[in-house]
Amino acid sequence: MYLKKILPIAFLMALVAPIQAFTPTAAQISQFQNLPKAQQEQLARQYGVDVDSLLGGGSAVSAPTQQAPVLERTTSNQTSATATSQNKNQTSGLKSFGYEALSGAALGFTVVDNLPVPLDYQMGPGDVVNVQVFGKSNQKMTLKIDRDGTINLPDLGPVSVAGQTFEQLRAQLVGLIKQTIIGVDVAVSMGTMRTMQVYIVGEVSQPGAYNVNGLTTITQAIVASGGVKNSGSLRQIQLKRKGKVVSELDLYDLLIKGDTSKDVRLSSGDTLFIPTKASGVELDGEVVRPAIYELKGRTTLAQLLALAGGPKPQAYLSRISVRRMSSIGSQQFTVDLKQASGRNFILQNGDEIRFGEVSNVLKNAVAIRGEVVSQGAMNFTSGMRISDAIGSIEDDLKQSADLNYALLVREGNKNQDIEVHQFSLLKALSDLNSIDNLLLQEKDQIFVFNNGLDLNYWGAEKSINLARQKGSVLSNQTNISYIDSETGAEIVSQEENAIGTFSNSAVSATAKQQQGSRAKLLEPIIERLADQASYDAPALLVDISGAVKFPGTYPLVKNATAASLVVAAGGLTEDAYLDSAELSYRGIENGRLISEQINFSLKDAISGKSLVSLSPQDHLAIKTRPDWQEGMLVELQGEVVFPGRYTFQRGDTIKDLIGRAGGFTEFAYPKGAVFSRERLKRQEAERLKYLNAQLKQEISNMSLRRQGASSSDPAQALSVLDQLDQAEPVGRLVVNIDKAMKGDELANLMLEKDDKLYIPALNPVISVVGEVQYGSHHTFDPNKTVDDYIASAGGTKRQADTGRIYIVKSNGSVEVPNNSFWFSRKYQSLAPGDAIIVPINTDYLDGLSTLSTATQILYQLGVAWSAVKD
Repeated sequence: MYLKKILPIAFLMALVAPIQAFTPTAAQISQFQNLPKAQQEQLARQYGVDVDSLLGGGSAVSAPTQQAPVLERTTSNQTSATATSQNKNQTSGLKSFGYEALSGAALGFTVVDNLPVPLDYQMGPGDVVNVQVFGKSNQKMTLKIDRDGTINLPDLGPVSVAGQTFEQLRAQLVGLIKQTIIGVDVAVSMGTMRTMQVYIVGEVSQPGAYNVNGLTTITQAIVASGGVKNSGSLRQIQLKRKGKVVSELDLYDLLIKGDTSKDVRLSSGDTLFIPTKASGVELDGEVVRPAIYELKGRTTLAQLLALAGGPKPQAYLSRISVRRMSSIGSQQFTVDLKQASGRNFILQNGDEIRFGEVSNVLKNAVAIRGEVVSQGAMNFTSGMRISDAIGSIEDDLKQSADLNYALLVREGNKNQDIEVHQFSLLKALSDLNSIDNLLLQEKDQIFVFNNGLDLNYWGAEKSINLARQKGSVLSNQTNISYIDSETGAEIVSQEENAIGTFSNSAVSATAKQQQGSRAKLLEPIIERLADQASYDAPALLVDISGAVKFPGTYPLVKNATAASLVVAAGGLTEDAYLDSAELSYRGIENGRLISEQINFSLKDAISGKSLVSLSPQDHLAIKTRPDWQEGMLVELQGEVVFPGRYTFQRGDTIKDLIGRAGGFTEFAYPKGAVFSRERLKRQEAERLKYLNAQLKQEISNMSLRRQGASSSDPAQALSVLDQLDQAEPVGRLVVNIDKAMKGDELANLMLEKDDKLYIPALNPVISVVGEVQYGSHHTFDPNKTVDDYIASAGGTKRQADTGRIYIVKSNGSVEVPNNSFWFSRKYQSLAPGDAIIVPINTDYLDGLSTLSTATQILYQLGVAWSAVKD
């Protein structure tokens, strides 16, 4: 025979050997795999062997220990890649819904010793129970349920437990042992669960017998077997027990609704039968989950749409394409889901349904965007005006709508170039005869902007519902609502789109877009105007800056003036200078770009006394009043008669501030004043950041040197680095309050915004910090020198730099020693509130030069904060 000519005789003998003691070589298996599939199956049937075993599978062996819910099969173990590949439809590219969730390689033997056992687990032969008796006597027993459903208790005999739940068995054993042995407590736990054999047959990737434990459910067994074939049904999985169907599982309930009520546990000898799929349809296009779906019974188009998660927002529900193959040939149906007849359209096996997308071009419509209750398109009628599109301020506009500035965008020619008109909603809706109540044209778009108020916005759902009630949302933004006859849930789909050139910025009723800022809403208009610009036609855009609420770039509207641009920018702020404004404009003269500026009275332009027209690319600058200042506040705390926050004018000084606060109290110590300035605080923060980065670099270099011969310890440097990370800048400025109060021009500083002055009480304390044995505070003694205070702190440490000891005075200034006279008892340099600083010797840490500067700043910050807190 042809097969015998190809395969070696030794290999054929191995196939028919009663005892599989021979293992084919790789070359022999390769020869077998190269045969056509039909010949492989023919040879296997002829010699009574399993094709899957020859292709790498093999029977598995189970063990009587506690296992995972699914153990392993007792027959062949072939790969399940076929099931996955079958899920793709060869013609449409759609996948069959649900099969991937069940596919995968068959699970191997897995031992799990701590699997929790539910109380309703039904006990049976092979289950093992652990019993612990303690108290008067101690005993541990491992009891196995015999085939007759009993367990043998030592000294008590057999006890029938078959058919009981684990909870019932535990209660029975505890009661029986306590009744028999007085004075003991009993603990019963589950040991090893029994293994049992079930059959998985039908349209599964790997049918056969499987060893499972008592907790295995239908879906777990199917997943372990490699999944269901594409030809198998997911909606009519049958669990048979003793030849009768005891349960039927619809996996769509689990995959779509999360319903596991029908996913029951298996019993010994059960059979899972997967029948062939009765019918299916293809659903493609603008739906949430396009796929091939299996039908179950009489299914309508609305029910199928619910299975697919509903339509996408851009789905065109008025024309659903249904293609049907029947005995008379191909048929085409067009279904309207807005009609009851469309929603109740009955599907048949093999139908191909496609949801198309709505057109980007709206006809016979106008659109409204922005701060309106209902965004979207509405039907256009001849003679329609602004007041017809937006009925009233109270009902159709949000509270955040800008009533003084709105735009009408219109396509002005066949090239679809747009022109922009500005109008006032307040005038248009209050006076129907006003010129602001513009006459609309087809495809016009109305933009209503935010007035900058921080208000709560209505959600999209409220907008849609109100629009539906008012009937203002028509064919081009249609909300379709219908009841799913199977689930009873309401399914809502919304068709929406902007018009013409704004198709990429579709009108939307979502809450996120309703909260868009003025710049966000202007963005598509500005982009379109920029795109349509050319060499001889500059972009119709103008800029405004300065004292207006919303400075930025705006469309150049028809008949634009400086006054209309100010309105577009939200109006003037309170610091605007009305006597003069500057208009810069650009132009081409003799092929060269020129720029000129003119100044005009903003007051006259706004009042209408003068007309300042605008041209493309103009820039309007609104000046700020020279004498205008905001937030001119300083803070005065501590030992003054009336501490608190004070307003001031430019030119006010420290002396003026303290005088307004009633002067000092009797406990004040002006020499220890702490003066903080916001500007210096920012500079100090930058300095700390720079020192932090520089010190990190030096520590990194030191670490590299330590890998060589150096033996320095970087712990001190790392400690300083941590303090720099957490240091809070003070922005302290050294001031002499005594001189300031006497009127000294240099000491009596002018105040700045957010200055803070703290006058402490007299604190007769000298602080010693840095590289001393014990950093501490000492009572001020005018007879003690610096050396005496350091000795009181235990002396200096080994790494101290005794040659650079310095003093931070109570007012923040620093005194540095210059000769041996520093430590003389005759030298009276110390005063209450001073701090003696003993710095670290940078040579101690391989010359970390930054460390000295960093520690000095940290000490000074600490002294300042200590003065404030004390």
